[in-house]
Formats: sequence, structure tokens, C-alpha cells
Amino acid sequence: MQSISTNREVTVHMKAEGNERLIFPLKGSVKAKDVVLNELDMLYVPRNHELGLDVSPGSVVYIASAAASADKEMFVRRFSEGKRLTVGFPPYKRDVITMIGEEDPVCSFLAGYDEGEPGNWTSYPPHRHDGKPEAYIFYGMGNSFGVQLILTEEDEQAYVVHDYDVVLIPRGYHPNVGTTLNGIKYAWVIAVPPSMKRDLSVMIQPEFKNVPMGQSHLKT
Repeated sequence: MQSISTNREVTVHMKAEGNERLIFPLKGSVKAKDVVLNELDMLYVPRNHELGLDVSPGSVVYIASAAASADKEMFVRRFSEGKRLTVGFPPYKRDVITMIGEEDPVCSFLAGYDEGEPGNWTSYPPHRHDGKPEAYIFYGMGNSFGVQLILTEEDEQAYVVHDYDVVLIPRGYHPNVGTTLNGIKYAWVIAVPPSMKRDLSVMIQPEFKNVPMGQSHLKT
């Protein structure tokens, strides 16, 4: 995961490589060829593509990279075009916006955004998808913060997170919670290896298996 944060206009040249990439500004905007990405839009860039990025002043842009096994076509997904679903119930209610889903023509990525209600948990009930590493990139909390947990059989970790922090989740259960000032908000990017099925199947933590989920983007 790379990030570009700048107070002035900058141009970044992305060389062609064997991985596919996902570009998304969490603040400001970025121009790629003739396409302008506004806040929370996503651009999918297939392998073997060169690209110049013109980053606007005050922007914060992230670039994710994942293995690619085939040639694909570049496409833009506007935030307004994402599949929005209200998931869970208080105190674990949030909107999930899927930007790159199972049906999209990519090799490895699944991606989107979670926007939790103030004071609510997200990524809940606790679940895991070991073998499909994920990154959370936080935004939209302002002067507030969130708490991110990563729970495995060997270890329990907790991180206080603020806007533009990144937490990498190689394995384990990974619930999080926001304060009452602002719900916790983050981009989520999963990189599915070629040996695994590219889907949103998860394993719920057994102690929480009876927690009602309502409608969900996850497969249990």
C-alpha cells in the first residue's frame, strides 16, 4: 500500500508492472489520463499499464497493488456507483459500499468502504478470512478516533486509529469501533491470491455466531 499526501500539485509516474493496482483519493482529487477521480472514487489499473497521476494540492491518495494472472481493462468506479448496503443493528450498524465486487473483471481485488454509525462497531460480528489479506485505511473521523482490534489464537492487538492511518490484517478476527463523535470510517481492500476463490466468504467467531446480521455483503 502506497500513499501520496501533498500540499502542492505533483505528478507521479506509475511504471508498468506485473501487478494490478487500485487508486483512490480519500481527500481531494487526482487525474489519471483524462479521468478525474474525486474523493472516494476508485480507478482499477490492470497489469502492464503505465500511468501518470496529477495529484491536486491538499489531496491524500492511496495506491494498492495485488497479483494479477491475466490482462484486464482499466475502469473507474464512482463512489456514487458503489453498491450501498445498511448492515447490522445498533450498536453495530454501518453502511457498506462495495466498489470492487465479486462480479467485477479483476484478478485479485475486492474493495469498498465502511461508514459506521457514531459509537457503533463495524466489521462485526467478528469474522476472519485467513489467506485473504486485507488493509483498512481510515478517513472521515476528523478530531475523533477509532479502535481497531486484531485477534488470533496467539495474540490480541489493539490500535488507536485516526484519519489516513493504515492497518494491515494478514489474518485473524478484526472488529473495530468508533466514538460517539463520529462513526469509524475506512476503505477496505482485500487481495485474494490466485489459489483462492475471489469472494467475500468469512468465518464468524464462534462466540458471536448467533448475533443477528440482517442483510450483509458477507458470506458465512
